[in-house]
Amino acid sequence: MSEAVDKKYLKWIKKYPLRPIRSEEENDYAGMVCDELLDNYDVLNDAEKDYLEVLSTLVESFESQWKEEEEVTPRSLLLYLMERNGLNQTDLIPEFGSSSRASEYFSGKRKLSMAQIQKLANRFKLSPNAFIEK
Repeated sequence: MSEAVDKKYLKWIKKYPLRPIRSEEENDYAGMVCDELLDNYDVLNDAEKDYLEVLSTLVESFESQWKEEEEVTPRSLLLYLMERNGLNQTDLIPEFGSSSRASEYFSGKRKLSMAQIQKLANRFKLSPNAFIEK
């Protein structure tokens, strides 16, 4: 790991050390850190992406303790949001990049990329975590 990569990675570790989440307050803060990383995903180095992956797993683990209802999949959430907003698949081409990528996602042949997740989260004003497959 280069020194520059090391410094960026250590910046995140200082901001939120990777350890089990034990309270709602810690979970909220970890979620904010994940959102900040996702906002800058295109410029993250590999170490920062690894940090995001591990932190997201910690958030997911904490939140899984409290799930009482059946979990909503990103695809079903997106279909619901489209219905509520009177949108169709072609309206989301800017978020997917092309009509074929949108079609592949809705048919279950493709998963969302991190860039698509961020664009959908921005469009619907939701946390990117809502569109990340569990």
